[in-house]
Amino acid sequence: MASQNRPPQTRQLTKPKFDKLSDVKPGIHGYNTFVKIEDIKKEQIKRYDGSLLIVSEGLAGDDTGVIRFRVVGEYANILEKGKCYAWRNGLSEVIQERHRLSLDQFGRITPEKDDLVVVNQNGKKYSDIEYVRKDARPNTNRRDNRDNRDNRDNRDNRDNRENRDNRDNRDNRDNRDNRDNRDNRGQRRPQGNRTRGGNQKRD
Repeated sequence: MASQNRPPQTRQLTKPKFDKLSDVKPGIHGYNTFVKIEDIKKEQIKRYDGSLLIVSEGLAGDDTGVIRFRVVGEYANILEKGKCYAWRNGLSEVIQERHRLSLDQFGRITPEKDDLVVVNQNGKKYSDIEYVRKDARPNTNRRDNRDNRDNRDNRDNRDNRENRDNRDNRDNRDNRDNRDNRDNRGQRRPQGNRTRGGNQKRD
């Protein structure tokens, strides 16, 4: 009864951490950052059902540098040049070997104070860096293990073949010995000049 009267526990929300663009790594999603829109271009794409899809592309930055971005959908329409925004749970994509900020269905963009971010025009241009995808390292251990297993199988097969050959040779030798013994047993002993009773024949 006491547990029923206890007030429900409320989970305390933690304050989100916002990173600089210098800390947003390519391919690492779910970041939060403050940016200012330096350049933007909007385009309307007509869907198959006749509705319009808004796509915004441009350049955003902070005090560490600038980076390209692309936003599709409802948040693409709210972006304006010279305004500051909070980019929450964003995507960090590499498109055509270039770093770019983006957003998916779990992300969110909210407007902030215009003086929140001061863009460093002489800072790093993150989208100008070319990223080359590393090839997967060959699993030499797996190949070595397979080679060792093949060698072991070959050795086992060779041993089995040698054992079978030895057994066949032993069987052939036994069969030859048995045949020789049978032939010897089948030969008659030569008869002498003695007659029955041991008496010699008279002339």
